[in-house]
Amino acid sequence: MEALYAYAVVPPETALPSDVEAILPGAGFFLVRAGGCAALASRVARAPFEPGPGCRGNDPAWVAERAAAHHAVVASLPGAVLPLAFGALFSGEEPLAAWLAAREEALLAALAQVEGCAECTAKLEEDPARHAAWLDAHDENLRDLARRARDAAAGTAFLLARSRDKRLAEARAARAAMMARDVAARLGRHAHLMPEPMTALVRRADMPALMEDLAEAARELDGSGIALRLVGPWPPYAYARAALSHA
Repeated sequence: MEALYAYAVVPPETALPSDVEAILPGAGFFLVRAGGCAALASRVARAPFEPGPGCRGNDPAWVAERAAAHHAVVASLPGAVLPLAFGALFSGEEPLAAWLAAREEALLAALAQVEGCAECTAKLEEDPARHAAWLDAHDENLRDLARRARDAAAGTAFLLARSRDKRLAEARAARAAMMARDVAARLGRHAHLMPEPMTALVRRADMPALMEDLAEAARELDGSGIALRLVGPWPPYAYARAALSHA
C-alpha cells in the first residue's frame, strides 16, 4: 500500500533535490502545493513505517540509515525550510494539501522567519574529576574544609569531609548553571533563542560573530573541567517543531 512521505514545508518554487537519495531507495521527489506553501514529498511503501508485518521501525540500523537520508534531503534544500519529523506519512496528495491549506497563514509566517537562517545548539560538557579539581583550586570554602579536615580528629574529619562533598556537589551544579546562563546570553546576543535549552535560530550572516563569541567562552573555560562546543549549523528542526505545534 502506497503513501506519501513528507520531508519539509517549503516555498512553492523550491527546486527538487537532485543529488541526494530519497527516504527509500528509488523513490522520487515532487512538491504538493497549497496556496503560498508546499511540501516536499516522495511516494513510498507504507509498510516499513507503520506497525505490521513489514515494519522496520524496530530495526535501529534501518531507522538510523533512513533518518540520515531524511536529514540529507532536508539539508540539501535551498532557502527557507521547515523540516517535518522523521516518518511523517500522508495517505495521498489531497490530505497533504489539505493539511498545508489549514495551516497556510502560520506556515507562511514561519517560512518567512527561517529565511536565511540556520539552527545551532551549544553544549556544555563536564569532566567531573577535572571540574572538581578546578573547584578545589578556586573555591576558598572547599580549601578551608579540606584544611580543617586534615587537622581534625577522625570523627570531626569524617563530618567535615561529608560537608566538603556536599559543598563540592553544590559548587559543581552552581557553576554549570552559571555557565549555561552565560552561554544562553551569548546566543541571545546574536540569535533567536528557542524553548529547547541553548538552541537558537540564527541568521547565517550572523553565524561568524556567534561562533567567535562562543569560541571566546570556550577559551575562558579551557582547563576548568567544563567544555563548550557548538553543534550545527543545521536546518531549523527545533523552530519547526515549535511552529508546527501551534499551527
